[in-house]
Amino acid sequence: MKSFLLMIVSVCMAFGHTDVGTSGGVVSGLLHPISGLDHILAMLGVGFLAFYANTKGYLTLVAFIGAMMLAAVAGYAGVAFIGVEEGILLSVAVIFALIGFANSLSINFIVAMVAFFGIFHGYAHGAEFVEGSFVAYMLGFSISTLTLHLIGIGIAYIYNKSNFKAVFIR
Repeated sequence: MKSFLLMIVSVCMAFGHTDVGTSGGVVSGLLHPISGLDHILAMLGVGFLAFYANTKGYLTLVAFIGAMMLAAVAGYAGVAFIGVEEGILLSVAVIFALIGFANSLSINFIVAMVAFFGIFHGYAHGAEFVEGSFVAYMLGFSISTLTLHLIGIGIAYIYNKSNFKAVFIR
């Protein structure tokens, strides 16, 4: 019973969206992507994917952030969109699954998948905004997102260059 309750609490903590409006500017935007494990994992995963993509991995970052910003505007404007939380959680699974195949997949396919899932993350950011400067908020969550992507690239680089991976191969 204890493990079941722990599982339920853990799942609830993974969601970064509480349907509570977000207000503020740059700082609020900076904090939003790190407010839920779902966002953190997806954004780090995009960084991993960018690192392991054969060529032009930077396009994955551009695609995710670009789609995220466009969808944030739609969310802020009140455009109806269903399945946002499910899309965000699915993004984590799909992005991490793609990492293993990144060097054999077309960059166009990777970019399309990343942009598709960026829509869900961006919509969630925009739909939860209530007051303050939306432009400043967008700047904040874009910077935070890019930072998480770059951290993902850094982690993948360190992992790829270290003997740490040998521990998991055995």
